[in-house]
Amino acid sequence: MCARYIISGNTLLDIKRKTRTREKGINWKRTGDVRPSQKSILMTGDRYDLAAREMIWGFPPAAGSGLMINARSETALQKPSFAQSVARRRCVIAAEGFYEWDRAGNQFTFTVPDRPVLYMAGFYNLFGGEDRFILLTTAANESMEPVHDRMPLLLAEEDLEDWVFEDGATESFLAARPGPLRRVCEFEQLAFHFE
Repeated sequence: MCARYIISGNTLLDIKRKTRTREKGINWKRTGDVRPSQKSILMTGDRYDLAAREMIWGFPPAAGSGLMINARSETALQKPSFAQSVARRRCVIAAEGFYEWDRAGNQFTFTVPDRPVLYMAGFYNLFGGEDRFILLTTAANESMEPVHDRMPLLLAEEDLEDWVFEDGATESFLAARPGPLRRVCEFEQLAFHFE
């Protein structure tokens, strides 16, 4: 269940190369970790081209719950709060990688082997005059299973435009299984035993 990801200079350059139109006022200098409730640059559709836009991560809380940052790919089209957005307002969140924590509190960084950027599937909607986005998650693959049972729904680079523009392909993308990832744990929690 991705709750933080990394935007690097390579990520921003990749977004600029892939988009023909760009929303005014985007902060192209912001790199580093992106957390829920923060703005992030992502790719949406602008007629027939990918467009760069800046949006807030997370839908507003529903009836006393917390900020909604992820949606299950298996059920998103059946949920009234997500269905129309998934069907009509899909986006791509480019990142250098994302973080996940295991039950012991160890933080792992996940990236795509031999590529500087990975692509996460998402969708967006308008709330109070601001566009906000959510990441789609799916069942963990073999790279992710030792750490968590969920992971972002990843897209292949050649599928970005189809994800954004091809409504008829949405269900097949939602059922896709992400490929292998590189997993790195920089620091592991230490357990001390006293006798």
